[in-house]
Amino acid sequence: MRIKAGTLLLFLALLANSCIEEFRPPLNNFDNLLVVDGHITNQPGPYTIKLSTSANLDIVKYTPLPGATVTIEEENGPVEILTETEPGVYQTAADGIQGKAGRKYQLRIATPGGKQYESGFETIKEPTAIASVRAEYDTRYFDEEEGPIPGLQFYISTGPSSYEKDYYLWLMEGTYKYEADLDITNVYDGGVKPYYHGDSLKTCWRTYTVPELTTASTANRAEQQLTDIPLFFLRGDDKKLSIRYSLLTKQYAISKEAYLFWSDVEEQSAQDGSLYTTQPFQIRGNIHNPEASEEPVLGYFFAAGVTEDRSFFDRPPELNVELPECGYNYDALMAPIPPEEWPVFLTIGPDGLALSGLGCLDCREAGGTIIPPEFWIE
Repeated sequence: MRIKAGTLLLFLALLANSCIEEFRPPLNNFDNLLVVDGHITNQPGPYTIKLSTSANLDIVKYTPLPGATVTIEEENGPVEILTETEPGVYQTAADGIQGKAGRKYQLRIATPGGKQYESGFETIKEPTAIASVRAEYDTRYFDEEEGPIPGLQFYISTGPSSYEKDYYLWLMEGTYKYEADLDITNVYDGGVKPYYHGDSLKTCWRTYTVPELTTASTANRAEQQLTDIPLFFLRGDDKKLSIRYSLLTKQYAISKEAYLFWSDVEEQSAQDGSLYTTQPFQIRGNIHNPEASEEPVLGYFFAAGVTEDRSFFDRPPELNVELPECGYNYDALMAPIPPEEWPVFLTIGPDGLALSGLGCLDCREAGGTIIPPEFWIE
């Protein structure tokens, strides 16, 4: 998968793309706003902080901020200066600072231009257990003209919390098993030869970041646990549900302030794609410049107790959808194939040898790998 701009950048980019009529409220004439994406949890590190800059609300383009000094400090405890592993990406050492439930942590940033930024101290809460993650076959309308789309709706339930009021953020990662549509029968490397390992590039696994986030709270509930909170809907008209799907769900127990930030992000990213149902607003977090309090800073450094669940789901038997089919390209073989493109895999169609589209013969071309993940089970 592509270079990741970070969880926050992904969702902020969705906001910027989600309306047709452009509306940009003023940000007090500030340019090159600092965008911060990162957190610390009770799980072992390394922890990652991603820094970038954004020109006002034009945050679609990811512009990393290299050369900063980034520090995570435990209140009355250790301090660690993070290492820049790639432009704008800063990490703690594998054996470095360790987040612990009940402890408070602060992020500090010194930019190459000499500006100083910091968060408040954030407390890591005791994590709450995940009771279950389940999926239910359902249909959704995405376009009035295309009709209902079948797929799976995912839900999560928590165990009882030790807090009277608890606040949650869920982020997810999906992995799916899929196959190339056509079989490799021949290979061209200056001449056409039989290919005797046609099934070796047939099956792949691909991991991706689920683009949705979910927040919820027990603050206005009689019980200190949540049941069947909707996470996201996975359409069945692509290959994610063609064979088998695995969902890794990370449940973050966060502060009320972090919850309010992420629920604002969730609200804006869930707009209907035509016009905002509410006006766009600046989603500011807990990072500030002590010497210029009026300077907007986008993003949030949060501390959280986290629990994880990995669940597996087979293709629903009632999922009766036709996926796009690969075609046969016979004409492409009429032109010379330059050596830098060898080897070229071929298949046999109704009219003889043929090429096909990206990923139709070699499943790796669709972004996956032929090596199953260590966690994968059938």
